[in-house]
Amino acid sequence: MLLLMAIVVMVASCGDNSDEPGAVYNYYMLIQSEVELELSNNAEEEGTLVGGQMSVISRTVSRMRNVMAQYDSNQNSTDIEAALLTACDSIYREYASAYVQYSGQTLCYVQINRRKLVDGKSQEGTTLKTYYFRALKGLDPDGSSDPTPPEFSLNKPDALEAVDLGLSVMWANCNLGAQSPEEYGGYFGWGDPTGELWDGNGIYKQAGAFVWNTDNFGGMNPPTEIGGTLLDVVTAHWGAGWHTPSANEARELRLQCEWKRHSQDGRNWYEVIGPNGNSIIIPLAGIYGIKPGKGSSLLMEGPLHTNSKGFYWTSTICDTPGTSATRSYAVHQGVATAWAFIFGSDYEEWQGVSWFNDHLRAFHMPIRPVYTKPEDIQPNQ
Repeated sequence: MLLLMAIVVMVASCGDNSDEPGAVYNYYMLIQSEVELELSNNAEEEGTLVGGQMSVISRTVSRMRNVMAQYDSNQNSTDIEAALLTACDSIYREYASAYVQYSGQTLCYVQINRRKLVDGKSQEGTTLKTYYFRALKGLDPDGSSDPTPPEFSLNKPDALEAVDLGLSVMWANCNLGAQSPEEYGGYFGWGDPTGELWDGNGIYKQAGAFVWNTDNFGGMNPPTEIGGTLLDVVTAHWGAGWHTPSANEARELRLQCEWKRHSQDGRNWYEVIGPNGNSIIIPLAGIYGIKPGKGSSLLMEGPLHTNSKGFYWTSTICDTPGTSATRSYAVHQGVATAWAFIFGSDYEEWQGVSWFNDHLRAFHMPIRPVYTKPEDIQPNQ
């Protein structure tokens, strides 16, 4: 492995810790990696804007490094040790939650080390903790192969509830493919009732560029609305009454509910409180996909933006006139895109910003199902 850097923090010991007079502790971070990492002072902000596995590892290691540097001024106590590891643990858990399936080759490891010095001479060295960063299962270190989709079940979970928020439909308390409200669940292409299409099946490259129209994901001329139809993966697996929310139903959730951001153990989510006081929680599960024209050799990368942004499909095709400057993807190719419901880890940051954008139907996002109240179901539905 190639040694990238070591960061050193000098901390004087307390007199009541039964250490030798004049002893100090030298805390340092050792980073060793098989791949090139891009570590920057503002990696926490930049990391959410770029995709790919290496950028997530770079962001996580950068944040650990920045935490280490914050303890420079605490030179009067060895008590920083517990706080230092607690902070690094929290950051590392964000990485682990982003790569719940990671089980491949170890690409990088970070050691938090302590060296005791007495009168300027090193006496002993101890590794306090080692954090391992492994490749996402199915993804080679050089990014040459496509990622393996996360494992999930499309059966109704035992914990499933249809929560009445006082809106036109009831909302599931968990994502499609999740077994509990906190889990991310599966990631699905739009208009794929099997929930199994992956890696952009049917999409191909032409003259080095992806051709985004496809017989899959709703077909070459997709219907305007697939909620509750044969193309709806929710209805196909959870039965009548359950469906992917329409764009209007998602806007209703956005505009008529109170959104409260929560964080615990490095995980971020929103509590969404309806007009009647009932609530659901929605995790920031991210997305699989790439932006056209960015030079990537992969059609599907990810998960991107986990724990920082939520991307959720609606069942509605985008019919807003526009150009590639005013809409997200491939408008100049005449590709039909679908509305996605998007929100960030900082609610205030998103005030006044559109919570809806169109995305390529081959991208894979979570789905939060909705249920039509029995009294509202028409005889022909």
